[in-house]
Amino acid sequence: MTVVVSHPLIPLIEAELRRWVGRGENLLELTFLDALFPSGKLLRPTLCVESARAVGGTAEAVLPFAAGIECLHVASLIHDDIVDQDPVRRGRASIAEQFGIAEALLAGDGLSMAGHAAMLSGGPADRVLAATRVVVDAMRHMCLAMMRETELRENLLCGVPAVLAVIRGKTAALISAACQAGALLGGATHAQVESVRRYGELVGQAFQICDDLLPYTVHDRAAGKSAVSDVANRQPTLPVLLAYEAAGEADRQRLVTIFGDDVDPVTAHRDVLDIVTRTGAVTEAARQARTNIDDAHAELDALPAPGRLAELAASVVARHP
Repeated sequence: MTVVVSHPLIPLIEAELRRWVGRGENLLELTFLDALFPSGKLLRPTLCVESARAVGGTAEAVLPFAAGIECLHVASLIHDDIVDQDPVRRGRASIAEQFGIAEALLAGDGLSMAGHAAMLSGGPADRVLAATRVVVDAMRHMCLAMMRETELRENLLCGVPAVLAVIRGKTAALISAACQAGALLGGATHAQVESVRRYGELVGQAFQICDDLLPYTVHDRAAGKSAVSDVANRQPTLPVLLAYEAAGEADRQRLVTIFGDDVDPVTAHRDVLDIVTRTGAVTEAARQARTNIDDAHAELDALPAPGRLAELAASVVARHP
């Protein structure tokens, strides 16, 4: 489910994105535009700009960098849909589904390059370099986490800590980096950068937990992707592992069968939905997400003008009914 936060930055970010991805004059640019528009929540670039504002910076100085972060994020989604063989993204056909796998690979690579160009396009060199280093390091952690995620397929014994580590690398790392980059570009102190780093990591963890809950709380159309994707890929997520830990022997064995054998995805999803609901796993995962957001709010006390950062954090858990 997508919760739309009315934010005056959204049209500015969309306009900045269009500056860097062309007008659709060739196939590569067409894939960029299709992947970026209609835009998603634009959470990462919005957090980047608001983090700069929170320490005394301006939106105008940060917009190109923020747009670059969104390009990197969407590029990762294009590749993620190839890895997971997901035909739907944001309620529409994925880039791979529309244009082909080879074209999607090139689209992701090209959009990533456009993102780097935007991030390096201007501003005080020392601040831009520091911010870029943070984002590049986050992208490296994202790749490591996505590879680790593939290793965890079919493994219900990997444990909750292993999945939380994937969440931190796959999702929280770039959200945290967006906040850090904005603060660095805005001239933050070391202590302020550390506060927004922790804030972003906590928001990112909550975001991914809520995303993992969507197959068990909303319909496909509201989620923007297929509810059966995780079970079809035999990918254990936090709600599933929490359910496995809390389940009795019969439910555990059913989960092992679902994530280890060739079970019809629709039937598998129905059974997993029943188990994660009955065991309280959905409730527990939602509680963990809310705790992360509460802790994120506490980090804002160190900032001189946190502005809408609290509202943005709250919008993440509002995704979960």
